[in-house]
Amino acid sequence: MVLIIAVQIAMLAVARQAPFSLLRFAVVPFALLLESKTDFETMATDFVKRGVKAKAPAAIVGKSGVRHEFAFAVVPESGKPRVVIDTELSVKDVDEMKVLKFYVKVYDVGPEKAVLCVSPRLGERASALAKEYRIQVLEDETPRKLIPKAAKFVSEFSNSK
Repeated sequence: MVLIIAVQIAMLAVARQAPFSLLRFAVVPFALLLESKTDFETMATDFVKRGVKAKAPAAIVGKSGVRHEFAFAVVPESGKPRVVIDTELSVKDVDEMKVLKFYVKVYDVGPEKAVLCVSPRLGERASALAKEYRIQVLEDETPRKLIPKAAKFVSEFSNSK
């Protein structure tokens, strides 16, 4: 949180000196990602308090032996992931390569459900690909709004089984 505040102060200082700043555009997605990571950690803590084996960030070794990182995961004692969640934040529509990257990780770890949180939204081809690969997509213009959507999805999925 301190880093985010420091970044915002630096951005304000730079903005006062120039009407357009490349630093501002380079730092903002990074700061948003840091905020999201902290929120997924809080989300995991909330689920653990309810007796769900959740981790954020989560490292899961796939069938190939490769270790994959996810923003959040529910992995019971059996070791087979129930839910994995990852994020893709962008200043424009997220393209199909991001969906493919996520799918490769999902295919290797074999969870029951895979969720990709996207901001602002998936592009048309990326959306079609996610549907084909049965990836649940949560979209929102505001990255911080994705966390409650993801928590709701995990709660509903956990209660349905």
